[in-house]
Amino acid sequence: MSNATDKLSPASRAMIAGTIIGGAASAARQWKGYQEETVETNEMVSNVVKDALKAGVAGGAATYVADKMAGRPALSMLTVLSTAAVGMYLMDQYAGKKNNE
Repeated sequence: MSNATDKLSPASRAMIAGTIIGGAASAARQWKGYQEETVETNEMVSNVVKDALKAGVAGGAATYVADKMAGRPALSMLTVLSTAAVGMYLMDQYAGKKNNE
């Protein structure tokens, strides 16, 4: 029995990688505040999870869009960069709106 049909798409792999990298970077950034006792454990974990999810969604979306632009390298690169930037911006705006409520 072969698992050849159970391969992840490039967008799914990018989403997983983005989540891991984003979570690790956020944890490293939050750790200093935790050690200085300016950030509590629950807040730190919450921030790390949010940042990891944002990075994963942005990476997956950017890769998905770039995959649709295959064959045009310059356009694909611009698409990846702009999609990731827009995704992060929109998620930050949404998070800011929720915090103000």
